[in-house]
Amino acid sequence: MRQRSELSNAFQSTDYCVEYRGENIVLNLYQATPATLADWVSARNGAAAAWLITAYNPGAEAATAADNRARHQVLDTLLERRGFDRLAAVNRDTAGDWPNEPGWLVAGMEEGMARNLARRFGQVAIVAVDRARVDLVWS
Repeated sequence: MRQRSELSNAFQSTDYCVEYRGENIVLNLYQATPATLADWVSARNGAAAAWLITAYNPGAEAATAADNRARHQVLDTLLERRGFDRLAAVNRDTAGDWPNEPGWLVAGMEEGMARNLARRFGQVAIVAVDRARVDLVWS
């Protein structure tokens, strides 16, 4: 696995794109949450964060397309069964060196559960989106 500083740089150079009301809203780490998405988060979570989670490329190592799709389907099914509000998302490397990673922006989930879910899918970090700001949270 890559060093944490290298991973931190990679996460910071990623656009976190969320589909909401027919728009593709781009989130960037340590920046303000766009107002329309902040309202969605606040309406579902109050002061708590929503979590951007993917099942793609566990351990920050490239997996096969088939493995990634299968893992994504398991995550999708799990979130559906638990009834979480969610928006489709895609993590996009702005340099184009890393493949797109589909995922979900999930509302109504406690931080501990979000971290556990990230670890279950081998993710080294997840993205917290609250009403004010977008942050990286190491899992």
